[in-house]
Amino acid sequence: MAAEKQEAFSSLQDRISALERSSWNVGGVTPSSAGNNDADANASTIIITPAMTRARRHTQTSHCFSAIWRHCPSDYYSRSLDERVKILGANNVSQLCKACLFENKNYVCGAGAGAGEGEGKGGDDDKDKVDPTNSRYYLIVVQYIESITAKKLASELRGLRPPGSTRFSPTYFSDLRLAPADESVKLTGYGHNGVSPFGMLDSTIPIVLCASITKIRPQFIWMGGGHPDWKLGVSVSEFIEGLNAIVLDVSEPRANTLETEEISSA
Repeated sequence: MAAEKQEAFSSLQDRISALERSSWNVGGVTPSSAGNNDADANASTIIITPAMTRARRHTQTSHCFSAIWRHCPSDYYSRSLDERVKILGANNVSQLCKACLFENKNYVCGAGAGAGEGEGKGGDDDKDKVDPTNSRYYLIVVQYIESITAKKLASELRGLRPPGSTRFSPTYFSDLRLAPADESVKLTGYGHNGVSPFGMLDSTIPIVLCASITKIRPQFIWMGGGHPDWKLGVSVSEFIEGLNAIVLDVSEPRANTLETEEISSA
């Protein structure tokens, strides 16, 4: 009897897993599997991780009904941008984006007028006080064909506060850097090449969308889906509204789209 119960339980688990995978468009020939042996693999071998589930649930609660998930080949990041467009079923390379976590090394917890003359560290006791104009971390979504510019980023973040006594000094955002990999994993819950703006562990981190993204056509972008082999596509309008994203002009066109540099000081 015990063996029969165990077999029935295992069968039920398999059916639940199969149902979950089918809801992610896993299996069969999809836009992500054209000409790709990895994507044509047996759907039962693909595992839906808790991080991916967390990201997907956030798209649902954020009313991002346009969200689409694509399973990509393991060598996705060694392929050209044009090849990635075909894998995702996108329209053009301008729709391909990535999410980068930046840290303000000059951050001062609860800073106000006159802040920025020295460096400081924020404390965990202030974590629940969300102030997008003064955050230690910012998650920035940028196109692969664009490069985040340090001067623009500093200027735009400073401009989130109106002119006057509450605006930070010009030096307050002068030391913005990519957060260390381990810190990014700790705060977002996602590893390299899998960072998604949806379902981050620290939900207080402001989301910044590069203004250039609002000019692409069609208004649909692709980004990390919580795992290196999964990508998430969503309409720009739903992304902005669902995540309360801040649209800022913080990037410039890359001279070479194959560059690996994430930020420039020019």
